[in-house]
Amino acid sequence: MIDRTPEATYGSTTDSTSARPGEVRRRNLLAGGALGAAGALTGLVGATPPAAHGRPHRNWFRPGEPEYEAAVTGFNVTVTRRPEFVVVARHAHDVQGAVRYAHRHDLPVCVMSTGHQASVSFEGGILVSTAAMERIHVHPHTATARVGPGVNWAEVTDVSSRFGLAGLAGSSGSVGVVGYTLGGGLSPALGRLHGWAADHVSRMEIVTADGELRVATPEHETELFWAARGGKGNFGIVTSLDFGLFPVRRLYGGAIMYPVAAAPDVLPVWRDWAATAPETVTTSMAILQLPPDPSVPEPVRGKHVVSVRVSFVGDPVEGAALVAPLRAAAPALLDSVAEMPFTDWGIIHSDPSGPLPGYERTGFLAELPDEALQTMINLAGADSGSPMSLVEVRQLGGALADAPEVPSAVGHRDAAFNFFTIGVAPPEEVAEVRAYGARLVDAMEPWATGGAYINFLSTDEVDPADVRRAYDTDDYPRLASIKAGVDSRNMFRLTHNIPPV
Repeated sequence: MIDRTPEATYGSTTDSTSARPGEVRRRNLLAGGALGAAGALTGLVGATPPAAHGRPHRNWFRPGEPEYEAAVTGFNVTVTRRPEFVVVARHAHDVQGAVRYAHRHDLPVCVMSTGHQASVSFEGGILVSTAAMERIHVHPHTATARVGPGVNWAEVTDVSSRFGLAGLAGSSGSVGVVGYTLGGGLSPALGRLHGWAADHVSRMEIVTADGELRVATPEHETELFWAARGGKGNFGIVTSLDFGLFPVRRLYGGAIMYPVAAAPDVLPVWRDWAATAPETVTTSMAILQLPPDPSVPEPVRGKHVVSVRVSFVGDPVEGAALVAPLRAAAPALLDSVAEMPFTDWGIIHSDPSGPLPGYERTGFLAELPDEALQTMINLAGADSGSPMSLVEVRQLGGALADAPEVPSAVGHRDAAFNFFTIGVAPPEEVAEVRAYGARLVDAMEPWATGGAYINFLSTDEVDPADVRRAYDTDDYPRLASIKAGVDSRNMFRLTHNIPPV
């Protein structure tokens, strides 16, 4: 059901597990999947879980139990999480109990819902699964939503679209709203029109390392509010998030796919076209090696292609005129760009459903001259021998470059493009894929800003020096100082960590 009143309440510490007005619940906790092999970050082990009425607490699970294995398996199975306990949280007080227990026993804490980002592998400590915290309240009169940390973008879109509203969704409906937003939130559908998802957060409830449930807004807990929006999971566990929605019912969007041999013709046309596109256009380009899977459309199944992605908010006749230069760049294998309901936005990227073993690398680019395009073609195009499944450039700018009304830790707003590559590899090809991903990023260094997007950092980039790249130079010391104030023992370190100073 959907709450249609503009001032509906959400009591994180008193939620019922049964559905009630204003709430939409998911039926499944997490999809299962195979575990991959990776390194470990150690925590203290050997503690005993808290007891309820003389027996182990019913939502605490140990290795080998089905609930444990489901909770530790995320979208990217290259990450191995082997905590001593998994706490399946259904209410904010479950989160508080887990954090207070960890504080008493000096244990590190990891939080996970969908596990889309690679994050870091670890052994020991406590994992708090928030996948069951799946409340959604949409307030159409204020064009806002309030969600729990288990909610994904498909669920928000399903509810908000009934009122002609849309959020700044990620590239796939299975992306978790809270984790994505706390990392900035780069929407491939509405990003250039409305900016970073974190810019539109108005309130959060967050459990900090002392086990307290704090409410952070622009007026209250202002330093924590600034840091958590962009600082990812370093400052606590968010149990409720409020954010703005936008009046978008339809898009003119999709992807045009060309043979990879057409890359020398298509890439310069896309770059020049994007440079003059209005902010109502959000776009990216990718070189893809598509699998021979029945779910892939037959014209591109199993093929090496260039995919130009487009999302335009406006009249479809105007959209067709805007896209015409792209359609003229080369003969297409597949053209899905058309008017669509916003609920079909996932078609633009058509991400795989997962779980999958993905090895990622990323960076921001200041420019994309001919030399940069040729470098990409040489390393990822026809006859390159590239093992990477995707090599992508997303155009930034527009509202993504604007300073938000309420400042946040999301930085690098002056970057022109985001560069991202991922290889999906079986164990015997892991070393090659990792090395090739690093080679691609290094090859783009002449045009890079030196920054990185925190949501795209890989499991190989866990050193504080790697994490520092995700933030503006002046912001990182402030983040580390705020961290010291709310988590001086660095309990929330099982992530791309900002150590306290």
